Amino acid sequence: MNLIETKPVGETHLSHFAVDFGDADIRLNGKQYPTGKVTHDILCLSPEWVKTLFYKGDALYALCGRWTDEGYSAELFSEIKNCLFDILDYIKAVPPFCYFDIDGEYTALNNFFYQDALQHYEEDFRKHGTFFYEQLPYENKLRAHMTAFSWIVSSYIYLTGDTLNFLSVANMFFVNLTENDKRTKSELAEFARTVFGDPEITEKIMQSNHTGAFNNFTLHPTVEVAPVIIETESSNVLGRRMVFNRMLNFYVTDLFEGLAAGHYSWQCGICHRFFFMETAHKQLYCSTVNPEYGVPCAYVAKNKLNMPKQKKKDGFGYAIWKKRYDSLRNEKHKTNKNLPSAKYDIDVCDKAIELAKRHYEEAQIDFDYAQNQYEQDMVLLNLINEAKAALGKK
Repeated sequence: MNLIETKPVGETHLSHFAVDFGDADIRLNGKQYPTGKVTHDILCLSPEWVKTLFYKGDALYALCGRWTDEGYSAELFSEIKNCLFDILDYIKAVPPFCYFDIDGEYTALNNFFYQDALQHYEEDFRKHGTFFYEQLPYENKLRAHMTAFSWIVSSYIYLTGDTLNFLSVANMFFVNLTENDKRTKSELAEFARTVFGDPEITEKIMQSNHTGAFNNFTLHPTVEVAPVIIETESSNVLGRRMVFNRMLNFYVTDLFEGLAAGHYSWQCGICHRFFFMETAHKQLYCSTVNPEYGVPCAYVAKNKLNMPKQKKKDGFGYAIWKKRYDSLRNEKHKTNKNLPSAKYDIDVCDKAIELAKRHYEEAQIDFDYAQNQYEQDMVLLNLINEAKAALGKK
């Protein structure tokens, strides 16, 4: 590795990838996500979906066992190819896997598996009088090719098992976190020490592997780290580029980096799904639509069930509303004082404040609006223009 990484984006294949870590976010494949988000994505996968993924990995593991016993054949590798592409097709649109270079992954696999190549491998093996690549000379190109291929296949097997194992560990941790009501950074740190420092829990985690293919479950990731300059909108900052060759190492790193930043997943008290918190606000309920009631769970708790009420400041979109409310109050103050920097009439500011409150309330009960339009409507200039239009002003 270089003394300092200069590439704007590192490798982003599922079998080997680089992730840039800042103080509270990561950059993967050129996009930015808060630390802890990958862990949250895994928590939000349904157990049935993850079990299906695991079975696909188990099928691939069985084929690799045949490769070990029988050696190479074009027919067997065609089956392995179909199994690999089946896994890739299954995960390609699903977070966090879709954050990777999926197009590049398809290209890499196709480079190994196009039909002429399979036949060429078989002819090359026969020429050397063996079907087992370990018996080829170390300097042989085919041996190097098969060694690289073996690692890619292994990484897919690990991916399927790591995801299932990590889901069970993360679910255990964050369910207990919710039940114990730990929110602040210091509470998160102490709770992590209590849970993962418990020998019984550690032993349970170590024994949670589902087959022999998925050994070495560890809370101590093996990674290569180098400093990297991370470009931001305002300035450049120094971060860490971590290079991973197994998905579990990434999952565990993201979990603890997220907790260190105060990022955590919280289990909704009504639908029991997890939602993601980047602050210590005590939000109790998720903002997704409850299928039974057709409105977000926070609204269900307030209006339909005898549940603890969630404070306004802890609800979805509050921080955006508060920031905009304060900025509009400031604009109104400048106009009242006839300051040179005043831009808007009093009635325009008042109308914009009213509209901001209306948008915030709509975001509490309309999930599609909250996710797709709310932030745009709360931009200061958009609120001012909307207020002027409502008042008939230009």
